[in-house]
Amino acid sequence: MASRERPEKQCLSLRKGAQSLHRAIALLRIVGRNNDGGATLSQIAREADLHVATAHRMLSVLNQEGFISHNRVSKRYHLGLELHILAGSAHQFTIRHQFRIALERIAQETGDTAFLLIRSGNDALCIDRVEGKFPIRTVPIDIGVRRPLGIGAGSLALIAFLPPDQMETILSANAGRFPQYKNLTTEGIRSLAFEARRGGYVVSEGLFHEGVISMGIPILDKKGEVIAAITVSSIAQRMEERRRTKIFQSVKKIVRMEDLESFKGMESLAKAKKGHPNSRSIR
Repeated sequence: MASRERPEKQCLSLRKGAQSLHRAIALLRIVGRNNDGGATLSQIAREADLHVATAHRMLSVLNQEGFISHNRVSKRYHLGLELHILAGSAHQFTIRHQFRIALERIAQETGDTAFLLIRSGNDALCIDRVEGKFPIRTVPIDIGVRRPLGIGAGSLALIAFLPPDQMETILSANAGRFPQYKNLTTEGIRSLAFEARRGGYVVSEGLFHEGVISMGIPILDKKGEVIAAITVSSIAQRMEERRRTKIFQSVKKIVRMEDLESFKGMESLAKAKKGHPNSRSIR
């Protein structure tokens, strides 16, 4: 009898564990839907169809793990920092995977080092790098390094093409951090941003290393919003104005080609599924 009961108990335990997991996810979703104003315990329990004591117990665990936060004054729950960290990691991986081939092609075509940066709060975060074959290599930033938005070519490209009010909010937030970078000022960075808008890309000369010039080129989505930036860096002798224009055009072309190829791949997959003998089940 004992040998028969043990598997049954294990199955029951697994079902209870899965049920608890489903409930925890449901609680997170309820808190997320009400995140702006926060959600009370009674509201969460009601929407989750749980007893208040059960909801409180599960929310306490989520709070301990950092997935939600509880304001003791307002008695309301909000999404926690840990979720934002996880979401940021997922975003980094997605963007890096999406533009990896493009970055490799850019480094191969230009012969120079290419970097991929994204926005993380009021910082620019380098998430990928590919070195070209030119013997003299420049590495002004490493993967994982953060800098204030506005400092450096790619970093400035992330905000120079935002609506003016959004850019000003970021410049104001980072104003106290700028002077440590060769005494740069908000006014100076704003001027560089306006100049970049006319040409379509940012140029940074010798900011981190003497004799090195970097170009920051924004990557826009279909809505025209900046989702990332690509930086190409090389020694000044290789970065005359004519070559900058050529690099800018090359980067834009390669990024467009990658977008088209990704679209064609998805289109082919859709067609394959449509013509599959079991297409009804696939849908």
